[in-house]
Amino acid sequence: MADPIALRLGLSVLVVLLVLAPDLLLRGRPSAGTLLNAVLPSVALLMPDGALAYGLLALATGVQGYQARAAGLQAAGMLLVAAVALAVCAWALQPGRWPALAFHMSIVALVLRAGLLGLHSGMSALWRRMPTLQVQQYTTLLALVISHLRFSDPAVAQSTADVIVILGASSSLAFGLTSLVQRELDGLLRASMLMHGGLMIAATGAAGKGHAVAALFVSLSMTLAVVGLCLMALALEARVGKVGLRHPRGLARAFPRLAAAFGFFGAAGVGMPGTAGFIADDLILHALWSESVYATIAVALASALLAIATLRAITLCFMGPQTVSVAPDLMPSERAFAFALVLLLLVSGLTPQLVVGASAGLFVGN
Repeated sequence: MADPIALRLGLSVLVVLLVLAPDLLLRGRPSAGTLLNAVLPSVALLMPDGALAYGLLALATGVQGYQARAAGLQAAGMLLVAAVALAVCAWALQPGRWPALAFHMSIVALVLRAGLLGLHSGMSALWRRMPTLQVQQYTTLLALVISHLRFSDPAVAQSTADVIVILGASSSLAFGLTSLVQRELDGLLRASMLMHGGLMIAATGAAGKGHAVAALFVSLSMTLAVVGLCLMALALEARVGKVGLRHPRGLARAFPRLAAAFGFFGAAGVGMPGTAGFIADDLILHALWSESVYATIAVALASALLAIATLRAITLCFMGPQTVSVAPDLMPSERAFAFALVLLLLVSGLTPQLVVGASAGLFVGN
């Protein structure tokens, strides 16, 4: 079956736009490092050869690791180790090498960059100190997941699927629980990114048992929803400073468009009907149910816990006693970006067959 280049091209363009968005919206223009972060993973999606794709991903992750040095040794170190793992993967994917080694190195890079429980300190530090870089890093996980699904050895993927699924589901549940005790907005967002990172890991594991399309849809929808939520939160804090979750602030009247976008992305990330998040939750739960009852329960509970924490945050940020602010609501460029993401989440949620149908032939065994 022919490889659907149209889908890969669309995803490549999406990665570029999402990586550039933080700098364009918050600073006005992208840095040289941001341009590399945008171009390298997007080109990797277009590569027909696994060694070339992973080589570009290794270079992009190395650039992110170099940029992350300002966030501390943990953040930079985790990304640089992930870059080395990706480089080894690229070498192992050459003809006549070791596909099993390539698979395991790809998983190592994924769990480091997604923030698997116990290996999450680097990504947590990156969000606390350089949130825009973490948004870019999280976005390019989409390219890594798709490359993993395209070039992984099916036999190795099947033999390790159960372990990866359990690890990802357990991590999601742990961070779903931590989301309930966050008292600052940035803490909730950090827990949300790590919880969804666990979902990506679990979905990638399930792909080894024939659920590659579910893994693609989960990764795509979570990227759109989480990046949208994080950018709206960064826009809010750029206007009012750090936002706590101890007392209601009532910012909806001051920033009605921002409040609406924040609420939509938060709800989409926890499976609001009509959005891609709802389809993603349905696909991943069906995929996990056929592999592990524990993983299914863990992911369902993690999503429910994060939904509670997210709704609480929306209420405390926007629904309390009305607060007046002289700062503007979403600017035209921010509105355009938010509208584009809302549209993508709705279109892919209401017509998921567009993504599912376009992915036919993209993955081995699909």
